[in-house]
Amino acid sequence: MPPVAVLVSQVEERARRDPDFAELLEELLDAPTAPREQLELVAARKLNLERRGGLMRDFLDGAISTREVQSRLGYDSPQAIHQLRRRGQLLGMTIGNNTWFPAWQFETDRVRPDLPEILTLLARFTSDPVAGDRIMRIKREDLADTSISQALRRKKTTTTARQMLTALGA
Repeated sequence: MPPVAVLVSQVEERARRDPDFAELLEELLDAPTAPREQLELVAARKLNLERRGGLMRDFLDGAISTREVQSRLGYDSPQAIHQLRRRGQLLGMTIGNNTWFPAWQFETDRVRPDLPEILTLLARFTSDPVAGDRIMRIKREDLADTSISQALRRKKTTTTARQMLTALGA
């Protein structure tokens, strides 16, 4: 079988197994053939959309709804929770008709005591709730494979985690 036929066969097989790959192929086929920068732009946009989608899924996996926050904190109305968010006292993001709050901001029935400091330091770096959540939850080797959020709760790693968070906005 000629090399081109082998390649075509492999591409067809991958497109059958991987809908995202098939979609990318369609976008590339629809893209202008010249200049080359257009093809690179199409591929870059697709990659950015995939990355953002993964970050959004991760954000939602680690978040709780307004209703759950309301229940945990003992507030009578969802408006009270949204007011905390508007004042910058909680990190949250509205997606569709729901607002989601990263769960690391809470202890069992209250806001974690160091949250005001955390949110102040995060705000020096980003106003994006998804980026802030990612910063707080990504596991780091230099924190014994824990996240900044977890490390701030442990005496052994609190100082290092606080320094990392402080360095973000510097």
